Amino acid sequence: MHVQGNRRRARLSSLSIALLPALIACGDSGSGSDSDAGITTASQTSGPAPTSSSGEPVESSSSSTGAPETTGSLEPCESCAENYLCKYDVCIPDLGPCESNGDCPGDSYCDDGTCVPYNVPEDQGHDPECKKDDLPDGIKPALQCKWTGPGGADPTSAYTHIYSTPIVANLNLPGGSLASTPSIIVTTWRDNGPMDRYGMLRVFDGRTCEEQLRAGGPDLPEAEKLADWPTYGTQWAVADLDDDLLDGGHPEIVGLHRVDPDDPLAPANLYAFRIDSDGDTPTLTRAWYGRDCMTESPVGLASAYANHGPSILDLDDDGAPEVIMDQLVFDGDGCLLNDEEDFWYLEAGLGMMSAVVDVDLDGVPELVRHDRVARWDAQTTEWVNEEFWDPPPGPARAGHIGVANLGLYSQVDGLAAEDLPEVVLVSASVPDASQEDSGSVRVQTITGDIVWGPKPLYAGDKPYAGRGGPPTISDFDGDGQVEIATAGAYYFAVYDPDCEAEPAPERPGGACERAPEMADMPDGVLWAQPSQDFSSNITGSSIFDFDGDGAGEAVYRDECYLRVYDGASGAVVFSTPALSGTGLEYPVIADVDGDFATELVVARGADMDVDCPLVDPLFPGSGQFEPGATGFIVLRDPQDRWAMSRPVWNQHAYSITHVTDDARSPKSSEVAANWLTEGLNNFRQNVQGEFGVLALADITVELVPDEELCPPLSGEHVITAKVCNRGTAPAGPGIGVEILQTENKDDPYYTGDVVCTTQTTQALPPDTCEQVSCAGEFGGGGNIHVKVDPDDELADCHPDNNVGAGALTICPKQ
Repeated sequence: MHVQGNRRRARLSSLSIALLPALIACGDSGSGSDSDAGITTASQTSGPAPTSSSGEPVESSSSSTGAPETTGSLEPCESCAENYLCKYDVCIPDLGPCESNGDCPGDSYCDDGTCVPYNVPEDQGHDPECKKDDLPDGIKPALQCKWTGPGGADPTSAYTHIYSTPIVANLNLPGGSLASTPSIIVTTWRDNGPMDRYGMLRVFDGRTCEEQLRAGGPDLPEAEKLADWPTYGTQWAVADLDDDLLDGGHPEIVGLHRVDPDDPLAPANLYAFRIDSDGDTPTLTRAWYGRDCMTESPVGLASAYANHGPSILDLDDDGAPEVIMDQLVFDGDGCLLNDEEDFWYLEAGLGMMSAVVDVDLDGVPELVRHDRVARWDAQTTEWVNEEFWDPPPGPARAGHIGVANLGLYSQVDGLAAEDLPEVVLVSASVPDASQEDSGSVRVQTITGDIVWGPKPLYAGDKPYAGRGGPPTISDFDGDGQVEIATAGAYYFAVYDPDCEAEPAPERPGGACERAPEMADMPDGVLWAQPSQDFSSNITGSSIFDFDGDGAGEAVYRDECYLRVYDGASGAVVFSTPALSGTGLEYPVIADVDGDFATELVVARGADMDVDCPLVDPLFPGSGQFEPGATGFIVLRDPQDRWAMSRPVWNQHAYSITHVTDDARSPKSSEVAANWLTEGLNNFRQNVQGEFGVLALADITVELVPDEELCPPLSGEHVITAKVCNRGTAPAGPGIGVEILQTENKDDPYYTGDVVCTTQTTQALPPDTCEQVSCAGEFGGGGNIHVKVDPDDELADCHPDNNVGAGALTICPKQ
């Protein structure tokens, strides 16, 4: 856990629950009502309202999300109860001496050697120095949960292979005893013969990996199954298409539907699911097929082999997002809006991932491909090539797209070069390339000029490099300029335009400082590590700054192992077995369970023989390879020390500024340019969110002194405690709370017996509290204590204050 140093003058801002009896003892002349058991701002209590030292009522600047406000007035204390003392003109329980916050019990802090309840004075509500300062040297996660199949006699038990990127979004599903948490959305499939696979859609609880929803599986009547089943490798996209989320509705899920059960080369359809929560149990219901709404004819595209998928963004600034499938645009009801050809890329139509980004900062997004940069014309509903698009003569290689600022390359009249992005493409040599191809990576301007590359994908001494997967972009080496990561058949590599014989003046500050073992890399390659992807060599990767040092770590899973690489050197800092036959999927880093901590989701599964080493040769401590393991796993740091992350990763072409935390698409004019946003300039990388990289919660707890507690009684009683967050980061729901009773009144709390347990039910942002209660049989004679997070599961700024003061301390002596 994260015990911080001396914070004797911590800045805090609301009224502690421990203050209630003190206020009464000091002669409160007002009256208050008991607070509901919901989240309150920390300045709200179940007793009188706070006042200033002059006795005037103090208005709280915070608002309640679950408890009524109270009224009352206070006078400065003249005499306090025997076990109380006067501090800041308020009678407070004598909680003992201290040298640091960790010495103080429960919901209190150390102030000049004295433990003082939080919110005394009123502006003392949290500890701004709470930060993660002991992050681990390596990425050493533990298993949070996994799914390997439904088991038993479930007719879908063979549908456990996954080639889709795990999508993370809060679908606003009922959460039982806890608030709604994010879900994980994937296609699971089974083999149906040589290169023919049947898929189904599944949705899982991000906290437990338990299945929540399904569609298109063999447990349905044949007609219903055929109407809803997806292509086995479709990439899903999630967003609120019908604008009902803020009214209690749900985001929609969009992907590719397999049409013909017998012909995998037959065209697929775009389709969407809505969540029907009117009944007792939510279900997935097909909302629409992508179609020509004049004729109601479904639009055929790609094939059942498709491994790509849609993106969801608002194109016309009306707040209603569109669904984009390469060049095809559908509205939120599934109506095709334009007339473009579906593009067939790679053998069997596996697919290509383009991007939609406002590259010229005019508030109108552009379609970015290898052969065009085109704005969306809302009047004519068509893509129109930008006037600045002026590529050199000749065909351009098709490929997967990434967009970021790679230097001062793009030049457009009237716009500053430092404000404009560049386009990264990873391309196979020909559109219908097979696995034994050798692809390339290049950078071109938004006008179409190639300014770096094409560089052949690194192959070492191998016979071919592979076709190449979708690029990820980040500042891997911390030099202030971004680099490009992509995978091939034999190597996963980071490509750096700074690693050329002549430095590029367009990349000021850029440097190429290779690790010694990478000194012989060819020009343009920062580092390359052996990997294995003979099956498709088109897999993606992702990025996250796990340790918060400003340089991203690369995350990649090949056919055999998931690996996390140091961005600057390429050294493997973590590995775990993860079998796959590979498609366009990649691991995802997000807060998948709503606890404001980071998890890593990895898909697994293959219907073919994959020859993997039993021990990872790059990281022997990874554990032994698991032949035949399918489904997915969720990994986390055991103490949640990784930098924080957002609770969303809503589509394959994920860019942070294109979606809100609750899976809504901003209006096109309100989308911030990723590459101009401080701390970003990346592609397929998640970010820490509004609370910062290394923010840290401080969970405290205190008994609520009421007639059930004061004086301590025997028999059946309902005991109430208030759990608060006095740190700088939010804490998720489900924090455990124990009520204990000792045999004798002077016995330490840890000798006591647990009488009852409960847990918080809602998220706790900084400076908020939640009351929880539980009933138990009390013996009398001893003291009553409360402890929060009894199993030490949370990253906590001051874990020593997770035990509240005993009832005999906070109940005033009469």
